[in-house]
Amino acid sequence: MKLFNVVFLIFVFGISFSTYALPTDTLTVKVLGTAEDARFEPVVLQVQPGDVIRFEVVEGLHTVTAYHPDNRRPQRIPETAQSFDSGMLTSGQTWFLTLDEAGMYDYFCLPHERMGHAGRILVGEVKEIPDYPVGSIPGSIIEMLNRETEKLLP
Repeated sequence: MKLFNVVFLIFVFGISFSTYALPTDTLTVKVLGTAEDARFEPVVLQVQPGDVIRFEVVEGLHTVTAYHPDNRRPQRIPETAQSFDSGMLTSGQTWFLTLDEAGMYDYFCLPHERMGHAGRILVGEVKEIPDYPVGSIPGSIIEMLNRETEKLLP
């Protein structure tokens, strides 16, 4: 009987330790709007490496697409980070993203990019906005992302 209790305690402690030693959070970004009002809320999200980001499409047809050459855009994510693209998502759908590498990740919605539908994820400790290339990205997007990011930086 004592052996069973010891094994049970080790098992419970092991589960507790694995659950709390390296916790990750799930944070939600709402994807809203159908035209000029298309937007990500929040526009800028601060997370820790390994946190799960849940994109919840509330209305419309949208993508969550990294600014990256794989997506025919200038690279605005860390140099060695993997590009991402959710594909088309419709109302009621969700898409999950986990970013393990620290840095700043800019992303956009393919159907609504020209209307300013873009967002930014700060992973880990980001102290300043990197000097990423702009390319053909509308200046209004860069200005909006930088303005919202400056509110969060130390």
